[in-house]
Amino acid sequence: MTTSKHRAAVLDGFNRPLRMTEVATPAPGPCEVRVRVRAIALNPFDRIVQTLGGLVTPWVAFPAVLGSDVAGEVVAVGDQCRRIQVGDRVLGLALGADRAGNRAAEGAFQEQVILRETCCCRLPAEVTLTQAAVLPLALATAASGLFLRNQLGLDPNPASAHVGYPTAPKGSVVVWGGATSVGSVAIQLARAAGYRVLSTASPHNHALLVGLGAAAVEDYREPRAVARLLEAAAGTTIAGVLAIGVGSGRACLQLAAGRNPRPKVAMASMPCPLDSAPIGPQIGWRLATLPRLAGGMAIQALRAGILRVPTSAIWGTALVDDPLGAATFGTFAEAALRDGRLQLVPEPLIAGSRLEDIPEAMETLRRGVSARKVVVQLG
Repeated sequence: MTTSKHRAAVLDGFNRPLRMTEVATPAPGPCEVRVRVRAIALNPFDRIVQTLGGLVTPWVAFPAVLGSDVAGEVVAVGDQCRRIQVGDRVLGLALGADRAGNRAAEGAFQEQVILRETCCCRLPAEVTLTQAAVLPLALATAASGLFLRNQLGLDPNPASAHVGYPTAPKGSVVVWGGATSVGSVAIQLARAAGYRVLSTASPHNHALLVGLGAAAVEDYREPRAVARLLEAAAGTTIAGVLAIGVGSGRACLQLAAGRNPRPKVAMASMPCPLDSAPIGPQIGWRLATLPRLAGGMAIQALRAGILRVPTSAIWGTALVDDPLGAATFGTFAEAALRDGRLQLVPEPLIAGSRLEDIPEAMETLRRGVSARKVVVQLG
């Protein structure tokens, strides 16, 4: 019997280049689907796992396939699948390098990927697969930070009295870093849940965030950004603060300290960037960067304690084994994409059409993009 195969970008060990090779195509297990990959979106975390996984994801089993964001067509479904069918066009959260999955078959950087049905969202006909690929990890991270009990613990279900917001919002939510992929989705999720959203971005992205539902947007580089956001929140309770992006934690702690009771700050933020670590010798980079990282985290924890601001660190896939995961992908996202409550942002930036283009596409992301998501299309 001939074993079906497909191509994948395989990682054989931490701090090594990706290797393009053929791998066996597995059958989906119970509650799993197999998807023909048409678009892969890249995240800074992909490079961090590749170069520094021994520090941040030591559990990863090799050979591994990285990548979290994928969109394509379902070609097979496992037993007990009820919602997703063969032929459906879906976006999905891939878990190849995550503790929840941790197997090559579930990584996005390949031609066919195994996904959990609960982590898939069927797409309206008008949504392209390239557009759809920008959403999965950002959606999971934003929902985890906003709604999980050990994060901000906000109510994801708007009561009818709050549908007419801004006249009767549940409270204000601050999303620092609103033009990031996570921030742009968080604005929409919080808005859909009935909260008044305040955010930050560079001035050229202000109109974008207002279009997504932010009631006020400030330039994060302005010295008075924190004070102006507190003014914008006047008359409402600040229900929580999301700190998104490198270095955002300090400003968010200052903002939270400006209110009593102190709102919680959920952080998807590091004191310094980690995606610049080289592939190969890293002694110089580590000597220069890791003390800054450790020192920055210690100072941030000390500052939070002095200011009496509760904090938490967001892990983007934490909702996978929580009922919130299925509710976010299978209930909210499917309906919200159809009725327009959820826009697919940021815009994709096409950076290749082959698996071989992934390393250079990761370099494009590392060099920096604004309100864009780097995507590799596959034929």
